[in-house]
Amino acid sequence: MQYLSGIKQTGLAISISGTLLVSGHAIAQTSDSVLDTVVVQGQNQATDTLVGDAKQEKAPESKATLTKAQLQKFVGLDSAVTGALKYLPGVHSSGGDSSGITEGSLNIRGFSQDQLGFTRDGIPLNDPQFLTPHADFMGDPENYESVSVIYGGASINAPTLTASGGSVEIKSVAPTQESGVLYKQSIGSNNLYREFVRVNTGEHDGLSAWLSASRTTADLWDDSDGELSSNRFEGNVQYKWGDGNQINALFSSFLMRTNSYLSPTLAQYRANKYDHGYPTKAYPTEGGINGVPDITVPGPSAPNSRADFKIQTYGLNGVFNLSDGVQLKVNPYYVRVTDGTASIATAAVNETKLGTDVNHDGDALDPVVPASLQLLPTQYRIGSSNTLDFTLADNNVLQLGLWTDYTHARNQFIFTPIKGNGKPASIDGSTPIRDGNGNIYYNTNQANQITTQKLWLQDTWNIVSDLTLTAGLAWQHTELKGDDLLKGYSNTEDYNRFLPSLSLSYQLDKENQLYYNTTSNMRVPAIASVYGSVNGVEKQKPELTWNQEIGWRYSTDKTLVSAALFYDQFKNRQAAYQQLTGVTSYFNAGSVTTQGLELSVNGKLPANFNYFSSLTLLSAEQDSDYSAGGHSADTKGKQLFDTPRQLFNAGIGYDNQAFYANFLGRYTGSYYGDLANNQKISGYTVFDANLGYRFKDLVSGLKETTVSLNANNLFNKQYLSGVKSGTIDADPSDANFFGAPQYYRGQPRSLVASVSVGF
Repeated sequence: MQYLSGIKQTGLAISISGTLLVSGHAIAQTSDSVLDTVVVQGQNQATDTLVGDAKQEKAPESKATLTKAQLQKFVGLDSAVTGALKYLPGVHSSGGDSSGITEGSLNIRGFSQDQLGFTRDGIPLNDPQFLTPHADFMGDPENYESVSVIYGGASINAPTLTASGGSVEIKSVAPTQESGVLYKQSIGSNNLYREFVRVNTGEHDGLSAWLSASRTTADLWDDSDGELSSNRFEGNVQYKWGDGNQINALFSSFLMRTNSYLSPTLAQYRANKYDHGYPTKAYPTEGGINGVPDITVPGPSAPNSRADFKIQTYGLNGVFNLSDGVQLKVNPYYVRVTDGTASIATAAVNETKLGTDVNHDGDALDPVVPASLQLLPTQYRIGSSNTLDFTLADNNVLQLGLWTDYTHARNQFIFTPIKGNGKPASIDGSTPIRDGNGNIYYNTNQANQITTQKLWLQDTWNIVSDLTLTAGLAWQHTELKGDDLLKGYSNTEDYNRFLPSLSLSYQLDKENQLYYNTTSNMRVPAIASVYGSVNGVEKQKPELTWNQEIGWRYSTDKTLVSAALFYDQFKNRQAAYQQLTGVTSYFNAGSVTTQGLELSVNGKLPANFNYFSSLTLLSAEQDSDYSAGGHSADTKGKQLFDTPRQLFNAGIGYDNQAFYANFLGRYTGSYYGDLANNQKISGYTVFDANLGYRFKDLVSGLKETTVSLNANNLFNKQYLSGVKSGTIDADPSDANFFGAPQYYRGQPRSLVASVSVGF
């Protein structure tokens, strides 16, 4: 179960490790070409090969990367990660806006974002309790070196609980040898204003560092009068010595204040204006008539739909070359989430039950008094991912690894008074409603613990110069422990499994590569599974996947072409839906078979022009009817919700190293909002554009000045971009499983203008 609020009613009991920064050289998470995956004494990772801005991939698996140059051009089009990734193959992106604070949703090859493993330099970003990633906590995009999508499953050494269908890996920039300052200022639609600054100290006797700060403010684009803001402080201190030894000390602090976007049902979308948001009506707690049992029925309210968080993360990451051919990597991290609240609903309390005068009308008789239902996010997470690499021979590298992770979290919902302006009386949990005995009145009060150990062994062997085999075996054990302090219930669920993986890469000639990759993955259920029996629902089983793909790449200095056929089998596929109370639950959709074709091409044209395009054809069909409580729904052979069968994108660009411009288009095919495929949403085509100019040595002391303009949704298309909350059956005649899906709306046309100065 995941509790949602914030900009898109984001997950609230969060393991916000997204802003933890690690040097881009600290961890090699995935293979780029077999033995290049491991840095040993006297050996460095292969330098990236670029065709225009696009990276040539070499890994024996489907992979696509947004390089730093692409991120600098694309990020202004949408949210920092979810929005920028929409131009990679197989990515269905929805929600989000140009502020970079609001997080949208990703679906990659039919896998929802809670089935993908998100990491930043080896630090897991998915919430360990509720599985979803939190893109708005992934840090400032100016501090990214690259963002990669690995399709079909995470690397064996990726520290993630959720990667049953792929992973998204963010690498951060490393401190520079030279000192310098980067300052960037952006203004845009909906009163967007953003400032970013990063200071590099330069290297002194092996010690270097950068520190950054940013401030963002904006309005929501709907009519709810909502606002959003964030402050970020990040840093990376690096020390290098000897032959390749390195330690990074890292920190991040993130503070956000945000209102929420409304995610309408199809009926609401058709009945209201496109920019319809939460109502601005206030439901204050105080009021009423003394001696009368007042009833004030609350409703949705924009001022009370908000999230306010502060998150701190710390990390220490070390690379130690112990001897020739032996390298140790140790990467501990710590996440602290203790400050702030999220107001997920305008609820009500009963004075007669509490035995106290909540609305201050002189009596304790009122059965329905408005109050803000708030989550207090309290979470501590500590973990470490460690590897020991042995170069056994020039053509053979063996890796031993251990990942440990522990999360302790309180899942607490309190009621807080609402002020006359509709906002909660406090955003730090300091004014909870109490009963007549002075005790805090909880809606939910749970203490949760999640403990994971993962061991693995992986061998990479160049059988001959053009043929490479990588085989691995991991064992993962996860224990979920929950204590419901209100109901006096405790339970523990235990999951463990061996997870084999294998890949083959064959280099036919200089231009052509063939590969085959197969992985097995386990995604444990959300923490709510431990409360299954007390809540009267079936306990969730772990989601198991077997992923296979075969691919071909063609690479020259002017053209990159890739093609892949993929086939994924699910067992106990977990699908998410949101209840009216603001709670998102997972239900078991049974066995699912996903298969498809993916094609992509990137290339350079004469006269400094370039182009890209990709096509994905996807089938994600349920293998059986959904059944629960002695009833069944007709879902066999039906497509999973929020899974378009066709995705196509294309773009043409120009870049002469001074002036650049890109015109981009993407088509998303029709999709369904429910498992029974009774509510179909039409496909859509959206166009974006960006342009900029780089001034070299504009004035003395300036290294580079760049002015840029990004246009999102250039022709102001109005559309439902994806499913926020799917259901089993959207047909009202189904008395057993009916539910109305909720959807994201695409952001209307927006412009973002930026000036960055380096000196």
